[in-house]
Amino acid sequence: MPPRWLLDTSSYERHREASSQYAILSHRWKPHPRFGNEIDFQTLNPGVLGSHDIGLDQHDSDEDRACCPLCKIKGACAKARKQNISWLWVDTCCIDKHDAVEYKIAINSMFEYYRGAIVCYGFLYDVASRNGASGEQIFKSQDPERNGQASDWFERGWTLQELLAPQHMEFYDRKWTFMGTKDELAGDLYGLTRIDKKYLLKSGEIKKASLAARISWMAGRTTTYPEDIAYSMLGILGVNMPVDYGEGAKAFIRLQKMLIESSSDDSIFAWTIPREGLKCYRGIGKLKMWKPPNWGLLAPSPDCFRESGDLVIPDRVIPRPFNLAQGGVQFMVAQKSGTEATNFFGLPRKEVNLALNCCRHVNGQTLYVVIHLLKANNGYVRVQCGSLDPTRNARPSTNSVLGIDQLLRRELTVAQPPFNPSD
Repeated sequence: MPPRWLLDTSSYERHREASSQYAILSHRWKPHPRFGNEIDFQTLNPGVLGSHDIGLDQHDSDEDRACCPLCKIKGACAKARKQNISWLWVDTCCIDKHDAVEYKIAINSMFEYYRGAIVCYGFLYDVASRNGASGEQIFKSQDPERNGQASDWFERGWTLQELLAPQHMEFYDRKWTFMGTKDELAGDLYGLTRIDKKYLLKSGEIKKASLAARISWMAGRTTTYPEDIAYSMLGILGVNMPVDYGEGAKAFIRLQKMLIESSSDDSIFAWTIPREGLKCYRGIGKLKMWKPPNWGLLAPSPDCFRESGDLVIPDRVIPRPFNLAQGGVQFMVAQKSGTEATNFFGLPRKEVNLALNCCRHVNGQTLYVVIHLLKANNGYVRVQCGSLDPTRNARPSTNSVLGIDQLLRRELTVAQPPFNPSD
């Protein structure tokens, strides 16, 4: 791994190092009315961190101490020293955001930073661990505004990859009391996230999950900046993407286009209208494109994939070619009559039930996903977006040539309306 900034866990000095022997911190960024913002690259002061006087007194509550940025860094360094680890990486103070090149590299490398660490410390500032607690109660937030829900660490966009990437992860409550490892808490983590244990415990397995499943893990999570909804998934989805803060929610559309250009996994189109709305963009107003019948195949938000977490790519599948086209997405479908896209005379159907190369397994049956398309002036538009209508009798049509199923090129284009995320 190339050199990057790391904190010396004893002196709190920052050095540019290529060491692979480092710990890493996963935490919730939380401005505090008394302590201010997080310690960043410019405000890191080793002398203050090394002193005993960091602004706390005996009257400060556990919550205040947990939210103190200095305490958080000192606590992580102390854990690392006890484990004989000399270096620590913290996202707040080990990235120089004023260096545009360094920042873009860090955004695209974040997943690898977490996967490459000896240990990741998951610090839950709003949790007080209790013996005998199980399930969601283990991670129950002490913040009264959470109304008994789990820590808000589980609702942040960046913490998703911080959960998935590490090979070894330890969870700590607000007093830095050990709660358990990711392996030990895998069942409870699955209950909260609905992410299969094989992906939670083996980051190398993630690339085997369908695109729809991976994007579904982000559903319901939020970020401070709308662009980060897309950027925080880059490592999970295995792509690199230029960073452009200012594009807003369009970043997720751009991410999907990159996946279409680099993958044959058409589960990227297997999404539905979220019943609970677009949670991840709750801060940017209404979505103009959120008005049928002007649907395309690119989803406005990961929230649309909430019901797609169980979709898989079947074995021995013949990939259906698709690509970005002018104004939409172009599929190559079977060139013969009487298929999903053509009638008995070989002419394009007005209504198309397009089977995708992804399915879900229900009660021993394999059910392929079907999306509904309606002929329009500029191709097709997607309709009936409330469900994916999985069915046992549908699968992508092929042409049989000398007994071998093949897909010949007949174009079917689904129009994508312009994306304007806010009024």
